[in-house]
Amino acid sequence: MFKRLRQFNGLAWCEQSLIIRIVILTAAARTAILLLPFCKLSLLLGKEKSESPAMATQQEYTAAWQVGSMIERVSRYTPWQSKCLVQALVGKLLLQRLGIDATLYMGVAKDADNKMIAHAWLRCGEMIVTGSAGREQFTVVGCFASRK
Repeated sequence: MFKRLRQFNGLAWCEQSLIIRIVILTAAARTAILLLPFCKLSLLLGKEKSESPAMATQQEYTAAWQVGSMIERVSRYTPWQSKCLVQALVGKLLLQRLGIDATLYMGVAKDADNKMIAHAWLRCGEMIVTGSAGREQFTVVGCFASRK
């Protein structure tokens, strides 16, 4: 634990700030997912059945990559579950705050035991920001773009 604190203290202020925002947002997103009915949660996700542009600027890709990689790193250490939907929602909110368009996708598939499984991922332009692993096996059942 002390090693991680030393690593945190060695980061630039902007990275420390992003980590703190991600920790707070993952807690809020996890709580919202557990407590809110989907019709209320969907208001946070964006405009239903719409997608953001397929291209983004280099600055937007850079910011999206930084946000996505930090969400992935931080999510491993939260004491609550910060899996795909939490990560995609946090990424969406952070990118939205930066004025960057993104689309949150939800998909379903069946596992080896023929049980329904779900996955969520976030796309900015052509880049998958969160949830890229295995997303190809899922059938998209919902997409939510940034509200304009």
